[in-house]
Amino acid sequence: MKLEKLSRKEKEDLLFNKMNEQQIRWGNSTDYDREWLKDLSDEQLEKGIKDTMGQLRFEKSWSFLGKSILYPIYIFIALGIIGLLVFGIRQIF
Repeated sequence: MKLEKLSRKEKEDLLFNKMNEQQIRWGNSTDYDREWLKDLSDEQLEKGIKDTMGQLRFEKSWSFLGKSILYPIYIFIALGIIGLLVFGIRQIF
């Protein structure tokens, strides 16, 4: 996405939406207003957009990696418990 091609209003909207997405991801409330965005310079606005989008990309990729590691472990444990139950019941009879 080329930030240079966006207008000031579009940049403010993009930053506000991405910050809301980040706050929702963290489980925080998103009840702040947009007035503080008007005080930022264009450089600060672009830096904020890049930082927020980079943080979101990092968190999404880390979340995917965490799930791809943990889910096989959970499945292995669940199958182990099921196996123990099945063989334990077979030995009783």
